[in-house]
Amino acid sequence: MKSEIITINVAQTAKTLSFLAALISSLIAVIGIVSLAAGVETTIAFSYIISITVNSNGGKLFLFLCLPVLTFAATYISVAIFCIAYNFVAKKTGGIAFQTKLQ
Repeated sequence: MKSEIITINVAQTAKTLSFLAALISSLIAVIGIVSLAAGVETTIAFSYIISITVNSNGGKLFLFLCLPVLTFAATYISVAIFCIAYNFVAKKTGGIAFQTKLQ
């Protein structure tokens, strides 16, 4: 069966992918906090449009705690822009076509 994606729900797609990215970021943050507590020298930076880098342990802890929220926001904005652009382009080109097989 041939199917075609002609529109993508912007808010739902951005929200779903942002929660997934924040979940993965939370796991990374937990590992980073445990490493920081164990005295392992860690490097933490958040780079999206602007880069946030910290050197002190307090700053590292704060950035680890904020990492899931920053990741959620950055992912939401990026995915929303992508979906809006896709919906615009799909109107002109017909969207992505794929074929599925019923079992």
